Amino acid sequence: MKRGFTLIELLVAIAIIALLISILLPTLAGARTSTRQTQSLANVRSIGQTFMMYADTHRTYPFPGQVENVDAPIPDDIYSFQWFPQGAIVATTDIWQFSTLWPALVSNITPWEEAYATWISPGRDKSLPTLESIFEDVEPHEVVSYEYSNSFLASHRNWADNAQENRELIGPVRPDAVAYTSQKVMLWDRHLTYHSQQPEIEEGHYNENTPMVFADLHGEVKNPLEAREGAPNPLNQTDIRRLHNTPDGVRGRDY
Repeated sequence: MKRGFTLIELLVAIAIIALLISILLPTLAGARTSTRQTQSLANVRSIGQTFMMYADTHRTYPFPGQVENVDAPIPDDIYSFQWFPQGAIVATTDIWQFSTLWPALVSNITPWEEAYATWISPGRDKSLPTLESIFEDVEPHEVVSYEYSNSFLASHRNWADNAQENRELIGPVRPDAVAYTSQKVMLWDRHLTYHSQQPEIEEGHYNENTPMVFADLHGEVKNPLEAREGAPNPLNQTDIRRLHNTPDGVRGRDY
């Protein structure tokens, strides 16, 4: 005659299984986070390669002065550009918004349809945005996850000691202007949506190891708050975030 489990034996077995699950779940969650972090690092390196393809063609890093505008006179202080979906036009007077509006500058190299999945942090919806979602549910600057350093949108003199406000310092940056290519960050993941709980924000950055690509196209995972403190930006006095405002701009180093 076969002997069955007693109630006590069944409860002990359930307790052991529950204990094993409680031990394994954090490990599995950590493995998933690590895998997605690796994917984010691959994404940001891919974007960096696109930027260098742009530089090979234009001899500068991506800058809005080198994209086609609408067929109408555009004031010098307004940047007008093609957005997504095709036919959408966005205009801004804030050059620094191109830290997240950069897809308008490189979409002729890597079209939205082909590249969008690599422009967002793992864990976000990979569906292409619609015109309605961009202007009703999410602002244009929130459409992509990877942020382009403001240091590449103006002369290094804008972040020099005792720099004065001078809009003539805004302009495209040549690759040969970067003094320390392996130490100047070009792009990083600003959303980190692969974390189950979003890290704390400090000084405009998540206090967490972040996938980023440097000007020499090597990728690393580093904490933005360990970068050099931001230098004053006379043209954007409310923003002294690290990585964006590297002392001496592209002639300086973040790490």
